[in-house]
Amino acid sequence: MELVVLIAVVLTYGWATYQRNLVWKDDLSLWSDVVKKSPAKARPYNNLGLAYTEKGLIEKAIVEIKEALRLKPNFINAHISLGNAYMKIGLTDMAILQYKEALRLKPDYGEVYVNIGNVYIKQGIIEQAIDEYKKGISLKPGYVPAHVNLASAYGLKGLMEDAVLEYKLALKLESDNPDIYYNLGLSYEQLAKGYELRAMSKEQLAESRELIVKAINEYKKTLMLNPDDRQAKERMTRLMTMSE
Repeated sequence: MELVVLIAVVLTYGWATYQRNLVWKDDLSLWSDVVKKSPAKARPYNNLGLAYTEKGLIEKAIVEIKEALRLKPNFINAHISLGNAYMKIGLTDMAILQYKEALRLKPDYGEVYVNIGNVYIKQGIIEQAIDEYKKGISLKPGYVPAHVNLASAYGLKGLMEDAVLEYKLALKLESDNPDIYYNLGLSYEQLAKGYELRAMSKEQLAESRELIVKAINEYKKTLMLNPDDRQAKERMTRLMTMSE
């Protein structure tokens, strides 16, 4: 949704100010009001659809976004909004159609490839998801969700070394995100289990223990940023007990 800056105007009559505040108490009220005042403009309908989507009122969202597209068929963000709404109710094929239409209109829109990747993840088509995330990264290397989702897809494929690398890239871009540290910790844990299962020597067992230490350190970083993360605390405590 586009950012809307509302500049407060001091009015002589307090009732008029109060009435306006009521109208604009949230995005849903704001964009409903704008649609009434500008029924021939596509953008307010799209933004009203986004507001409905955020409230979980997906059927209403779809109606408004479709009206935006009726008024402006080449409205790229409305195609993306409609795709997102379809995703919310599990209509994945219809979501892909909307995302691909957005890409037809703007082929270098890297974020949309990530949306398509998310659809493929939901459909269980992991390899295609990975391809889409990579396309998104090639167009927008600094887009953190692309790296995080690619790492998660690698994890689903059991490619934990690749997952670790992507999470590390994401942390270079967004070093204050506790969820990424947590996921990196999980990846180190999975790597450690794999190393332990395949261990044929003391050296290989030592490598597994080193990965456990790394996992503990990532959980510690998670808790530094989010002390209330119960799962990170439990996993860290369990690993520390195991390594004693």
